Amino acid sequence: MQTRNPLLDHFDGIVVGRLFAKDFAQPQRDFDFYRTRSIDQIECSISNVSSAHTYPEFIAAVASANAFIDSAYNLEVIDLNEKVQWVGKLHAAHKNQLVEA
Repeated sequence: MQTRNPLLDHFDGIVVGRLFAKDFAQPQRDFDFYRTRSIDQIECSISNVSSAHTYPEFIAAVASANAFIDSAYNLEVIDLNEKVQWVGKLHAAHKNQLVEA
């Protein structure tokens, strides 16, 4: 015969309480917070493309800008029209950037 462990019963109660809580799996902050953070990250990474001095910095900046844009789109923080605008700004920064050898 198995005896019940009171610590596990307490833990089970906590888990069940969290699973059925009203805020279960909900973000702790609102949509505007995440949108602002995403747009700040995109703007910063595009400015890093413009200010890169070496080829490795340039490639890393382009990759991070693309990653931030794709991430914001996939998380539905920006819509397709905004993604196109950000990709256009990234393209302009990429086209205007001069990396000296």
